[in-house]
Amino acid sequence: MNNSHDDHDPEELPPEISVTEVSDEVLRELSDLFGPTKGVQRPPAHNPRSEDQTEDLTEDLMPLDTATTDAEVISLTPDDSDGYRADVIVIGGDDEYDLTPAPADPLLKPLARGADVVDMSDDSGGTVVIDDQDLDRVVIVDDDRPDPRFDERQRRRERRERLKRVKWLKLGGVIVGFIVFVMGVLASPLFAIRKVGFEGVVYTSPATIEKVTDVLKGASVFTVDTAEAREQLLKDPWVSEVRITTDFPRGALVEIAERVPVVWYLGADQKARVVDARGHVITVLTGWPTKYLQVRGQGPSLEAGAVADDVFRAAAQLVLALPSEIRPKVKALDLTGGGELSMILKGGTVVRFGPPSDLKDKLVAVVVLFRRQDPATLAVVDVSTGEPTIQQR
Repeated sequence: MNNSHDDHDPEELPPEISVTEVSDEVLRELSDLFGPTKGVQRPPAHNPRSEDQTEDLTEDLMPLDTATTDAEVISLTPDDSDGYRADVIVIGGDDEYDLTPAPADPLLKPLARGADVVDMSDDSGGTVVIDDQDLDRVVIVDDDRPDPRFDERQRRRERRERLKRVKWLKLGGVIVGFIVFVMGVLASPLFAIRKVGFEGVVYTSPATIEKVTDVLKGASVFTVDTAEAREQLLKDPWVSEVRITTDFPRGALVEIAERVPVVWYLGADQKARVVDARGHVITVLTGWPTKYLQVRGQGPSLEAGAVADDVFRAAAQLVLALPSEIRPKVKALDLTGGGELSMILKGGTVVRFGPPSDLKDKLVAVVVLFRRQDPATLAVVDVSTGEPTIQQR
């Protein structure tokens, strides 16, 4: 073998080196470095031929240190003679091969002898299991255990929430109980109404007064149903407004505003209907009243509490608006079939208002005329158009 490459073709490969015999000790070291060859058993530790084979191998391999720099691969196959035969030798070039074993992985945990898996612990507390026979399969076993303090904190939190709910329920029960107690005391006969007073009663029906008294008397001043008593009073045609107040501890006062009769008219049944300023029929009489002005002309036969036509309401408002210098001179009001309203004076003078509209302005014109001229000298005064026209006697 020549140590120089000048005599060879650049493309020609270095000559193949073949070693026929390798000692068991070398094979054992190679097995320790690269692992056992599949199907080949590991050679024994001691062999009487090891020293001779080592010397022969050393003499054969010495020239390779300077002749070859490229790395080759060793392949060990079984032989019929002693069980081993070396086909290719790995030579690492100029650098010496580091035979120092790699440091052990700190995550690896030693297992029992003969185990087929490698146990590795991760930072989260789990275990990574690698099967030695199937390196492509990795099984992660989660060995996490719940923190016992977490369950304790959860139990404490649930207990606090439960106690909070119980506290609110107790508080609500106390409030409801207190309200029921107060209502029971206030509704007790201790504060029952013993005396009922009425004010403003003139024409209100005595039967209505008795019903209202029964509603109020005996009820508590705090829980008495004043709305019902007020409804009973407003059913009376004479009653316009009602106000009921309680007098602590055992009294009640009823204030009534009655309707004021203004005019009356004769119905088809020949009964008189008394009407107030709002047109409400206050009462129905069989006789003719003398305290109120009559609206001559036949009107509808309405029951007490009903509302008359607008013309009767206008007549009542006109009477209420009459000044004191004219009111005593008025004998009656007249209602024609066409719905026109007239006023008859005691001296026989007729004042025609026409349709019941703008009665206030028409009445002002009549008052100004009567102040300038004596009504006794006038037969007819017509203010239906807004401007007064007169007809002398």
